[in-house]
Amino acid sequence: MQVILETDEAWSIMSLVVSQVLDQVDLSEEAKDRVRRWRGDHIDGTAEMSELTVSMNEVIGSVLDERTQRLIRRKGRYISTGGNF
Repeated sequence: MQVILETDEAWSIMSLVVSQVLDQVDLSEEAKDRVRRWRGDHIDGTAEMSELTVSMNEVIGSVLDERTQRLIRRKGRYISTGGNF
């Protein structure tokens, strides 16, 4: 399986997560301001958001690779590798 997020999709996910953090996590006002500033630096279309999108895609790809089962042929038989999804 392959999942690749476009920048606007990654921005939507990031916005949702940040909103949940701001609403659900007990943070000081200073911490909330820092999170809001970070979110403001990652507006859709910015270089920062493009870099975040690349990072998110790398992490998603790594997780999927770790969890995907594979069959490897060895000496006429197949061996299952990988984790459980």
